[in-house]
Amino acid sequence: MTEPETVVVGDGRRLAYEEYGRADGRPVVCLHGNPGSRLLWSLFDETAQHHDARLIAPDRPGFGASDFRPDRDLLDWADDVRTLAKMLDLDTLSVVGFSAGGPHAAACAHELDRVERAVLVSSPGPPETRQYATASNRRLTAATRSVPGLSRGLFGLTGWLARHWLGRFRETIESGASAPDRELFAAPDGTVVVADAAEAFAQGGRGPAHEFPMLGEPWGFDPADCARQLSLWHGRQDERVPLRVAQAVASRLPDTDVTVVDAGHYSTLVEQFESILLDAVE
Repeated sequence: MTEPETVVVGDGRRLAYEEYGRADGRPVVCLHGNPGSRLLWSLFDETAQHHDARLIAPDRPGFGASDFRPDRDLLDWADDVRTLAKMLDLDTLSVVGFSAGGPHAAACAHELDRVERAVLVSSPGPPETRQYATASNRRLTAATRSVPGLSRGLFGLTGWLARHWLGRFRETIESGASAPDRELFAAPDGTVVVADAAEAFAQGGRGPAHEFPMLGEPWGFDPADCARQLSLWHGRQDERVPLRVAQAVASRLPDTDVTVVDAGHYSTLVEQFESILLDAVE
């Protein structure tokens, strides 16, 4: 694994990122899930080159090689992306957010004038759509928000598995996967997906642990205010974030529909990335 590039953001933290595709291509900031990291987007290097795109994939604070930031929220992340865009001289850009990266992509669209398009893939919704999430997700979100230290303990254990018992860690990532996602995990691309998730815990579990309950809090903005820039993609067989979540989000956005594909949570991104990329840049 090569060392990532880094920039220093406003409070002195290092923000790590990797680039894929064409260095002179149309810039697309790509935001990973939780757990996840910059490594996921290596799957799409050739696709990005073919479509003249420059994929810029940062690790969020405490994930991968980026420094942790306590008490951050979604709008804080938009500030980090603003700094990254300035450092890279990006006057305009698109954003693709996968899974937990989806709300972060929406925050960028809301806060940054330079964002022309934000594509949310397999994304959870704001708290107003919580009733449409899976029962297990609702229970875990409520527990981690109300019991101090619970999220840190759970993600700390997951991080230990990622660093010391990769086989068991892979079992946890694959647990409960839909049929399309099981096929993905059995293919070579599945190894990259697991390595991407494991990299989230390179520094321990603080980053993922902070983010999980945070996404159960109010987002701090109304996605309807930036609906013109938003596009939603979701898998019909998504077992982690059910399709009804995306449909509930879309119902709150003027003139916005969900592009529904016959895939699962991870496989929606991996199988449909070429079309998702074109949605982002054209």
